[in-house]
Amino acid sequence: MQPHLKIKINLLMATILVAGLFSGLAAQTYDEARNLAFNGERAKARSICKQILLDGFNSDVALLLGRTYAWEGLYDSARIVFNDVLVQKPGNIEAYDALSDVEYWSENYEKAVEYCDAAIQSDPTDETFVLKKARILYSSEAYEKAVIVLEEYLRKNPGQEEFIRKLRDYRLDLMKNKIKINYTVDFFEKDYNRDPWQITALSYSRKTKLGSVIARANYANRFGNKGFQYEIDAYPKFTENSYVYFNYGFSKNSLFPKNRFGLEWYQNLPNAFEASLGMRLLQFSDSYVDIYTATIGKYAGNYWFSLRSYVTPDTTGTSVSGSLHIRRYFSDPENYVGLKMGYGVSPDENRDILDSAQRLNLKKGSVRLDYNHILNRRLILNVGTEWGTEEILPGTMASYYTLDASIAWLF
Repeated sequence: MQPHLKIKINLLMATILVAGLFSGLAAQTYDEARNLAFNGERAKARSICKQILLDGFNSDVALLLGRTYAWEGLYDSARIVFNDVLVQKPGNIEAYDALSDVEYWSENYEKAVEYCDAAIQSDPTDETFVLKKARILYSSEAYEKAVIVLEEYLRKNPGQEEFIRKLRDYRLDLMKNKIKINYTVDFFEKDYNRDPWQITALSYSRKTKLGSVIARANYANRFGNKGFQYEIDAYPKFTENSYVYFNYGFSKNSLFPKNRFGLEWYQNLPNAFEASLGMRLLQFSDSYVDIYTATIGKYAGNYWFSLRSYVTPDTTGTSVSGSLHIRRYFSDPENYVGLKMGYGVSPDENRDILDSAQRLNLKKGSVRLDYNHILNRRLILNVGTEWGTEEILPGTMASYYTLDASIAWLF
């Protein structure tokens, strides 16, 4: 090999090595700036970012610089940096994301929505900006527009769990009131001498700033006896991902518990999971019963799965009941078919007779199918059927089937 060729190769290798060293130093410096920014030392992070940018434009560094301005409320400075990123790299998704945050925090909701639209146009497959746009519209109290955004997306992409949950919540703010009537009738096997059981429920719910509140009256006709139960449910929301269920009911008729209380905490978890933990307290004429309950739920594509258990401690032994609930959603959270399989008596099912503490220990198995459909965004129809066997008295089993239907009006 000729000497001059050898020198050129050595110089090239040295250049590559030096470039690699400087690249690693720049990466390390950016990481240092990022760590400082996330640890609250934003002035130091900005100083490092500016020093790196003196050597040439770097979108990651510029975006971090702009974010440090935005986090401290220096929105004009942040806008200058982010818009410069768009000049250098037109259509940069992260710049649109950052600018939409800046405008949202500045309460310039219309401009924030424009940046979301620009991001969607740049990358139509990125669903995060569709959801973000709906959230911004919702925050600006443009409830109808937020609902339309979610409905249109679900029409094209059914079964997206986060969109389903948000649409259900946002629709309540668009139409804060709901009146619902439900009728249920149970028929027993022919060789068991019993008239059909009937129960009718009428409820009114209202969405408030604290959460939903529901008032309900249940009318039962069983064993030749007729009576009412009155209940109130409340769902106060503490954060975007957590809420509490509270229930109180009372009745002067022996078909129902004298008093009933319910309390349960619900929490949305990562990866489309939801869990809850709570209890029910039933007061009968001669006793109290404590019931502990928990659920775990999961959205998976077009499907929702939920497993609930009830545990009732007693001096004679602990009884356990539970259910598995599966729903297959279509283009809307109110359009679905459901399957429910249950074991044991549930304190939350109106069709389950709870006129004494002993009934909670009776055996039961059931399978239920139902279909739910919404019309014109206001009228919700539900029809269902259930088949099962239950222990009417200790040692006496009877088969039954149930038909029920409900209609709800949103306004």
